[in-house]
This record gives sequence, structure tokens and C-alpha cells, in this order.
Amino acid sequence: MISSILLKEWLKLKYFFIGALVLNIGACLKIYFDIRGLILAEHPEMIWYEAIHLHNVFFKEIMFIPLATGLILAAAQLVPEISRRRMRISLHLPLHRDLLLVLSVFTGLFFFSIAVGVSAVLIYITKQTWFPYEVSMTVLTTMGPWILAGILGYLGFTAVLLEPFKTRKIFLAIVFSVIISVMYMGIGYGWLSPAMPYLVWLVPLFLLCVFESGHRFQQKGA
Repeated sequence: MISSILLKEWLKLKYFFIGALVLNIGACLKIYFDIRGLILAEHPEMIWYEAIHLHNVFFKEIMFIPLATGLILAAAQLVPEISRRRMRISLHLPLHRDLLLVLSVFTGLFFFSIAVGVSAVLIYITKQTWFPYEVSMTVLTTMGPWILAGILGYLGFTAVLLEPFKTRKIFLAIVFSVIISVMYMGIGYGWLSPAMPYLVWLVPLFLLCVFESGHRFQQKGA
């Protein structure tokens, strides 16, 4: 049963995952060639000065890509299920509702991690190629809030799509949007890293909202 559900999730996600992966890789390649063009056109010392002393983040174009990836994967998993009323059938399988949701979320986050992980590695390679070691080591702390925004976006959108009541759906969408916007309130190398150990606790809270929305979805019989 579990293997069948995982296969079903893969069949739903595979083309959207490939599209999200291409989006991530394409954005990284653009950043690579943009930085290469800057360094070849100007003195490398000037670019390094901007990066190190002025904290100019030369890969900020990718900041919304993890969020877009999470939203795309969540929509690919649930929109067809809900619009075609297949989700109601799935929730009546001889498998606990929460386990079904865990398998679905695990699959979505697994493919999210691959797509965003590839982009993080490519950005690191780009920074290591053109910048001093100290700059390249800030990639993960700088991208951390953006990756967290993608995870929260995935979980939040999943909860909103499962929520059967329109008022609650709007309320959740507003609350989740405000929380996720915090990840984009500043820009700079590792600007939010001191708060990240606390912000990651938002993930289980968002996951709890997924379970609550799934419970109400099943109770309403949508």
C-alpha cells in the first residue's frame, strides 16, 4: 500500500519536479554567467570589494526560486486530487489519514530538497570559482532563509489547499504569507542566521496545520 502511494506521488510530481529542477539550474547558470561577465568587464578586486565590504549578494536573483519550487510541487500534488475529487477516495483507503499525509509531504519535500539542493551546490561552486573562500562559505547561511521560505511555502500551500472552509483558507493564506515574508525582510550574507535556530521551529507548526486541514477535509467529506 505504501509503495503504491509513493509511486502515485511520483507519477503526479515527475514532470513538475523536472520543470522545477530546470528552473533552479537555469537560474544558477544565469547567475554564473552574470558574475563571470562582471568580473571580466571590471577589475576582480572591485567585485570582491562589493561582495566583502558592501555585502552585495550577487546571487539574490535566486531568492524566490525555492519558494516557487515549493508552491509548484504542492500544487502539483493536490490541485488535481482536489479538483477531480480523488482526495476523498484516498482518505478512505485502509490507511490512517495522518500516515497518508506524511507520505505525501515526505515525497514533496524530498523532491524539493533535490531541486533546491542542486541550486545551492551550483551557487557554492559559482562563488568558489570567482570569489575568495570566505565569501563562498556564506552561501548556505545566506540561502538558509530562502530555503526555509520554500519549505514553509510548500507546507502552507498544502494546508491551504486541504482546508475545506473558505474563511479558514483565507485566514491561513494571510498568516502563512506574513510569516514567510519575514524571510525576505533583509538582504545580506547570513543576515538572518542568528535567528534561524528559532525559525526552523516553524516547520513542525506548519506541518501541524497540514494535519489539521486534512482532518477537517476528511470530516467535511470534500
